[in-house]
Amino acid sequence: MAVAVSVSHPLGPPKVVGTSITVEQMLRNPTRITRMIMDITLERFISDYIFARGGGVTGGAVVFDKATENELYAGRDVEQIAPGSEFPLVTTEQLVPDVAEVEKWGGKVFILDEARDRNDSAAFTRQIRQLSNTIVRKLNQRAVETVDDALAGGSRDIVGNDWSSYDPEVDPPQDSPGYDFGRANMRAETDEMGVNYDLWLINPQEQLALQAIYGPTLTGPGMPRFFSSPRITPGEAIVCAQNQAGQQRIEKPLGTVTWREEKTERTWVQSGVRPLWFVDNMFALLRFKGLDGTP
Repeated sequence: MAVAVSVSHPLGPPKVVGTSITVEQMLRNPTRITRMIMDITLERFISDYIFARGGGVTGGAVVFDKATENELYAGRDVEQIAPGSEFPLVTTEQLVPDVAEVEKWGGKVFILDEARDRNDSAAFTRQIRQLSNTIVRKLNQRAVETVDDALAGGSRDIVGNDWSSYDPEVDPPQDSPGYDFGRANMRAETDEMGVNYDLWLINPQEQLALQAIYGPTLTGPGMPRFFSSPRITPGEAIVCAQNQAGQQRIEKPLGTVTWREEKTERTWVQSGVRPLWFVDNMFALLRFKGLDGTP
């Protein structure tokens, strides 16, 4: 079977050079399977767009400080000072740190001896692809859930326009998706946190609505970048300053082990990863709701 060209991935550092190998060789070299999974999953993780890649993890958790207010300015204003008078204290109140704990995710599949002996690369590839897709789905779910938990208070929510019913030939510009893009930019200016909302994470339903209005490429003056995923709630959009909302850290990179089970004549392939995510800057996030007309 053919293994793809060199790739790199945030879940781990391995790289693979194209070559031709058999199913048996793959099962004897689990590192190759890890590289194959990383190739299949390349550029499909939502977390790569939301979170920065932080440092390592010690003790299974990371302690971090969360920005809960505009930190460009001190809690108190400066004052005019008379000669000989004491300067006022302008420091901001200390925040209580939060903790993000490592999560362990993985799964396993098996390859029968018959598939190995017959070099059934199609069956092997199907099994590994299913394992890869399931890992991607779960990690994307957890990344979005981490953001949703951070936005649970509703302070970053905005009711947007109904993209599904907008007709540029009939409706005013204030009802357009472009007006929502502008509202996000205005919010960035109002918050004064120095962020630029340059990425909209949307459901495929909203992507289709945008393509009907702006064309299939979704590019043009004033248009942000889009990333479509079924993990985003239909009718909503997570708007972010790319890689500024928080961090993604990996305690143990994606790894694979294999072992043969004699009594059933099969070889197990098990892959797992230990990541964590946390949001420490809610000012890098907005959530638009009602984009499909749902209240």
